[in-house]
Amino acid sequence: MTTLSRTAVLVAAAATTLGLASGLSWYLNRDEEINPHTPGTEAWIPHLIVLAVVAVWFWFAARRSPQGWKVILAPLGRPIAARIAATYRAGFGPLNLLRCLVVAVIVTLEVFMAWRIGQQVFAGLDPNFVHDAWGGPSYPGAMFCHYLDGALLYAVCHTLLRAVTVKA
Repeated sequence: MTTLSRTAVLVAAAATTLGLASGLSWYLNRDEEINPHTPGTEAWIPHLIVLAVVAVWFWFAARRSPQGWKVILAPLGRPIAARIAATYRAGFGPLNLLRCLVVAVIVTLEVFMAWRIGQQVFAGLDPNFVHDAWGGPSYPGAMFCHYLDGALLYAVCHTLLRAVTVKA
């Protein structure tokens, strides 16, 4: 079983907490005038396809991994954290500098997604925040689509990190 990386968990928790705070701030400072929903801004068909891709991705990953369904926690695990650290310790050659840049971009995206996921919890309660969202105009629909996108992006980021980092 993969043990979690304390650093990865703390960074994700901090980003999510900051997101929750910014979402609460958004909600508390919301505009009282509700904007009308723009028909056609929903994206349910693409998100049903994304749902199928995510379901197959995690089913396949869970079957291949000795961790089973707990493979979903792999982006926060010690093995990927060790690979990231090993990549940054691997030297200053041109290829490794490029790897370090790619790793920094992917990790930054993951931290941003943790912040954004936290933000959406409270900001999504503002009807203007979700009125033209892909799953909008309802809170449950918008959150479903946003979190589904996050699940797919985390899976892609983790796969890219495993591909670009060096073995620990």
